[in-house]
Amino acid sequence: MAETGSQTLARGLAALTMIGEAERPPSVPEVAAALGVHRSMAYRLVRTLEDQGFVVRDASGLLHVGAKVVALARRVSGDLTSVAAPELATLADELGMTVCVVTYDGEEAVTLLSSEPRRDGATLAQRPGSRHSIDQGAPGRVIRSQLRPEAYPPARYETSHDEVIVGVSSIAVPLPLRTHAPASLAVIYLNHHPVDVEAIAASLEQVAHRIARRVG
Repeated sequence: MAETGSQTLARGLAALTMIGEAERPPSVPEVAAALGVHRSMAYRLVRTLEDQGFVVRDASGLLHVGAKVVALARRVSGDLTSVAAPELATLADELGMTVCVVTYDGEEAVTLLSSEPRRDGATLAQRPGSRHSIDQGAPGRVIRSQLRPEAYPPARYETSHDEVIVGVSSIAVPLPLRTHAPASLAVIYLNHHPVDVEAIAASLEQVAHRIARRVG
């Protein structure tokens, strides 16, 4: 008997829920087993979720919740945005730089959240929704190393200069979110801004781990 649209939708939502609630990122066969469907059905469901940005598949074939789900869940208590926002605001003021969370939507690196320092001075704005290739810029390369660690071994942090925007530099570290798409925490600043890269990377790491502990 052919499956109805409502049955397909229900299974798609069940797959998304299973991926989001799993203790570790599941594979497509594990999704099939959990839902009690054939692997071919599970692959079709996952592909649809990937195409819409709700799910991201990493280099190992494991499934992560995508940026679309994060965006829809912004108002939920404990969500990445609500947890990260005050941390970013504090760090932006401490460093005098714009701080942002960048995530992966299945195709590109996307700025999910950003915060500019409140004190006067020349700072850069990074608009949420801004996109760039994961092959360019420090935040993108941090995400790329999470997606393809064998080809691009993860580093403690990445730096970039004049790659996404001429005259702009960035420092980024991994944001290790167990139940979200690959992400990075980064600062952006004008090239002439004097920086201590090691110190900034250490500050980013501390904030990234605090966010990760609260979000999961």
